[in-house]
Amino acid sequence: MAINYSTQVYVHTYDTFARPVTFVPKVGSAFNGRGIFSSQPVDITAEDNSIFSDMQTILDVLESEFTVVPVQGDTLSIPSHIGMPSMGDFEVIDVDTNGGGEATLIIRRLVVSKP
Repeated sequence: MAINYSTQVYVHTYDTFARPVTFVPKVGSAFNGRGIFSSQPVDITAEDNSIFSDMQTILDVLESEFTVVPVQGDTLSIPSHIGMPSMGDFEVIDVDTNGGGEATLIIRRLVVSKP
C-alpha cells in the first residue's frame, strides 16, 4: 500500500510544529506561509585535522502549500509566534526536495549593517 506522505504524515507534523513565515520571492509579492525551522551544528575536519565549526539552518516546507516553492535568492522572515521569539530575516541559498512532498530550504541569516 502506497502512502501519500504529504497528506497522511507531513500535514499533521506541520499542524503541530510549523510556525508562520513571510516569504518574499525575487519576483512577485510577499505572501504568508509556514515552515519548520531548525538549526544544527556542522563540523568539518580539515586536512591538518583542525575542525571548522559552523551552523546549518533550514526551513522545511510542504510543497503542496505553494504555487511555486521558494527558490535560491528568495528571502523570508520568521516572526515571533506563541511565545517563541522572532528568528529574523533569511535568504534561501539552496533548496532540496525529498520527492515526497517536502522541500528543505537551506537558509542563511541576513544581517543589516548599521551606519
